[in-house]
Amino acid sequence: MKTLLVTSRVTFVPENYDALVTGLAECPQISGLLVLENRSRKLLWKALGLMAVGAPRIGMTLLRNWFGPSARRRAGAFAAAGKPVWTLPAINGPEAVALVRDHGFDLVMNARTRFIYKAEILSAPRLGCINIHHGLLPEQRGAMCDLWALFTGRPAGFSVHVMTPAVDAGPILTREQVSDGTDRDYPAYLLKSSRRERNIVTALLAGIEEARRLDGVPNIADPGLKHYRDPTPGQIREMRKKGMIL
Repeated sequence: MKTLLVTSRVTFVPENYDALVTGLAECPQISGLLVLENRSRKLLWKALGLMAVGAPRIGMTLLRNWFGPSARRRAGAFAAAGKPVWTLPAINGPEAVALVRDHGFDLVMNARTRFIYKAEILSAPRLGCINIHHGLLPEQRGAMCDLWALFTGRPAGFSVHVMTPAVDAGPILTREQVSDGTDRDYPAYLLKSSRRERNIVTALLAGIEEARRLDGVPNIADPGLKHYRDPTPGQIREMRKKGMIL
């Protein structure tokens, strides 16, 4: 089975999420890496803004990942495994669709990008697309679910689900609790989660290859379930007051 791993050039995860990304270079089911170039003036200002409003470690992590050695680290890991790395500006363009089809990828796995996949890319790989969602589905949907869970003292973790046109709504393939809700250091939690993800994803991909299909459980949410969004500056300050390390 040929899987294309898709991630962002810059993330807010310590070590730029490379505990997962470079760790998967040796996974037999991963056949290549697509990096989506997200460096922009807007992202740079976001990093500086986070530092100003009370999330200095997250803002500094963005800057460190922007200017640090992650790109070389990723390229080196995949080169050592004999696997290609591509860079594109977006996932929903004709270049990405052609890449998936021309190289015969069976599966696309999204890992920390903020793109909503459209119908053409969703249908390009033989088995479809899956996403590592950083919340415990079906009850935690939207953005920054793990941060909101920790802030409110609830269990936090990640889920892998089939991607559909509706966001966070496809069948759930696996979910993993990383914290019981007592973690207060969010960057440390992110690093811990990324290290856990490598093993869970490796096992999941092996299972998909054996089954030759995506077997998930229904992802049914309660009516009126809140979809989380990125916290506002005021909400970030409130999180800091309640003891969150950001």
